[in-house]
Amino acid sequence: MVKILPAACLLCVSVILSGCGSDSVAVDDHHEDYVPELHAFDIIDSYDVDTATPNHPPLAFNPYLYEGLYEIFWDVNSLEDYTVTLSINDRATLAGSLVIHSQVCGAGRRCDQSGNWVCEYTNDFYMSCDGSADEVDIYPLIGQVPQKVYMLIEICDSNSGYCEYDYYPVTLE
Repeated sequence: MVKILPAACLLCVSVILSGCGSDSVAVDDHHEDYVPELHAFDIIDSYDVDTATPNHPPLAFNPYLYEGLYEIFWDVNSLEDYTVTLSINDRATLAGSLVIHSQVCGAGRRCDQSGNWVCEYTNDFYMSCDGSADEVDIYPLIGQVPQKVYMLIEICDSNSGYCEYDYYPVTLE
């Protein structure tokens, strides 16, 4: 009986309060604490494995196939500008990761609710994306080849400190 009593009291209070108030309802279409949501993150690797395909095989980057090119895709729900960043790490966390590429996205920009980059992995352990001349030396993450790493995508709200990320394990060949 003790376990049922709090639930019964809560039900009575809810019924009583539901009759209070006026008939008009104010709807706020703009939520001031809105933050971007990462809906999708996908990679097409050196072997044309696409993570958007269910039950895909493990990912691998090979610097000798397709000139080491791979593709990154994302889909975000955001009312305001956000920053998207691609990183690589030897574990599935952003701490200690190396930033490969970053870009501000939003309305009127090259990327808005979605975007993609063509990235490159070279045989001397450098990565770059989107035609950037800035190549990132990933050799500090490499113990031996093949090496399992994690490709991480992070989106961050431009107006707050809110960020979220996702990742895929990838074998570097």
